[in-house]
Amino acid sequence: MKWLLSLLVGLLVLLQYQLWFGQGSVGEVAELEKRLERQRAENARLEERNRVLASEVRDLKTGLDAIEERARSELGMVAEDETFFQVVEGGGRPATARDDARPGSR
Repeated sequence: MKWLLSLLVGLLVLLQYQLWFGQGSVGEVAELEKRLERQRAENARLEERNRVLASEVRDLKTGLDAIEERARSELGMVAEDETFFQVVEGGGRPATARDDARPGSR
């Protein structure tokens, strides 16, 4: 009877070891669940980016408005009948003729 009890206790210890430290243990499963959640968040971010890019491609293929907007914003293009004004914002004072006449000002 004692050998049966010893065998059952040994089997219990072995199963507990597998549960806590072996392959597929509780800690490993928790780590895999964390990684899975991070991957799902990354996938959602990438799906949103792909959706935006697909929409932009569709706009560029179907209409000239998107192409014109991109040419204006990225290439600085202006239509023939438009006048271009560039506004420069600066914190400094404007240069005067006096500043140029001073020695060592350049």
